[in-house]
Amino acid sequence: MKKFAVIGDPIQHSLSPTLHGEVYEQLGIEADYQRQSVRAESLPSFVANNGLDGFNVTLPHKETIIAHLSSLDSSADCVGAVNCVYRNIGYNTDWTGFLRAAEMKEINLNGKSCMILGAGGVARSVALALIVAGVASISVTNRSKDRADRLLSWIQERMPSNAPTEAPEMIINCTPVGMWPNTKQLPIDNSGTESASILVDTIYNPLETEWLKRGRKRGATTMEGLEMFIAQGLASADIWFQDCISEIVNIGRIRQTMESALC
Repeated sequence: MKKFAVIGDPIQHSLSPTLHGEVYEQLGIEADYQRQSVRAESLPSFVANNGLDGFNVTLPHKETIIAHLSSLDSSADCVGAVNCVYRNIGYNTDWTGFLRAAEMKEINLNGKSCMILGAGGVARSVALALIVAGVASISVTNRSKDRADRLLSWIQERMPSNAPTEAPEMIINCTPVGMWPNTKQLPIDNSGTESASILVDTIYNPLETEWLKRGRKRGATTMEGLEMFIAQGLASADIWFQDCISEIVNIGRIRQTMESALC
């Protein structure tokens, strides 16, 4: 039996086992997927001795794990963050997950003026997706101005025409603000989102964050983090099994299973 896991600290909130368990059940695969708490000081030992057939990486290890891997694929190297590991090689499936999620929600990214909230590994993954999709501009808002400036410089290097606007059409929350159990928190003052017609949250627990709920009530198009979460998870399975898992599973059934776990 193949063994997989998701590592992080904390990790008890992760629904990755639910997602992958549904995939294995649908396809009749004998495999096991568990949460595994790994503290920062234990990360080098875990990478060297985990004995797994593959694993996902979540906060706070997406960037720090790079130093302990043998190599990176091109997207993980570009983004500087890893969320999937196979045979000690780091991959980034967050950015492709974002693109696939937007496609599923029929959101056309091309030509949009965008604002990213946050400046960590997820924010950089989303920035790559936006650049590849051909958005018109990307601005960055973050608690630490230094980190925001670094991400903006990274964007400018890959998108020299970028001219950030103060009134974006689309805002993407790449911070954990509003995640369970602190579900009433907002990542940005609600008045700062009123000009945006599209709001995207990378949080998937709760299914609809307070921020998205308020945006939907005023008429904005919203995209929950669950779509991105499912898409990045299926992309990880494609890598681990070296097969097109994402093309043969029933995504509707996966979403139903995930929604039931969140309710």
